[in-house]
Amino acid sequence: MLNTSGPGEDHEVRTDPLDRLPADFEAFFTRENPGYLRYAQQRLRHREDAQDAVQNAGTALYQNWRRALASADPQAFAFKILKDAVVDVLRERRRAERKRQRVIAQHHPDTSQDELDELAELDALDWAMDELARSAPVQADVVRLRQAGLSYPDIGCALGIAHTTARTYYSLGRRHLEYLLEHAGGGEPGAGRAAE
Repeated sequence: MLNTSGPGEDHEVRTDPLDRLPADFEAFFTRENPGYLRYAQQRLRHREDAQDAVQNAGTALYQNWRRALASADPQAFAFKILKDAVVDVLRERRRAERKRQRVIAQHHPDTSQDELDELAELDALDWAMDELARSAPVQADVVRLRQAGLSYPDIGCALGIAHTTARTYYSLGRRHLEYLLEHAGGGEPGAGRAAE
């Protein structure tokens, strides 16, 4: 999202979304690309998928660059495009995974329990993050951005909230995830797993 300050530098909350925002798309996207890639990789867990999502987001943002600059918060506008691109990759991956599982079940009924358990753990975490995103979308975004390595001030600026609120939302989001994973029931995957 935003460049993080180095050691000893002051973190300040920037209230003006246009503060130091390049008007040139290429300059903006070059500056934001590392943060976008960290966020996408944290969500998608695979660098290639993350790169695809960021590239798709860049294309969509380029096509809507004038709208982004005209919006009240261009960085939030760009981040929304990135989130949508990541969701598109997740949906496509889940469709492919369901198809793969059907093929495995038909052709290899002796798949090891360890392989099935590993898939169940990933499904459980994905399910819990989806549930968190439905019930508390800002908390889910804060958790993802924090796990992608962004500082609280940068998260606050990207999401339009105070850095202290970002810290609080991260704590609440983690507790919510732990609760969801511990109390998953009704056939949901991953009962008893805590978020890492």
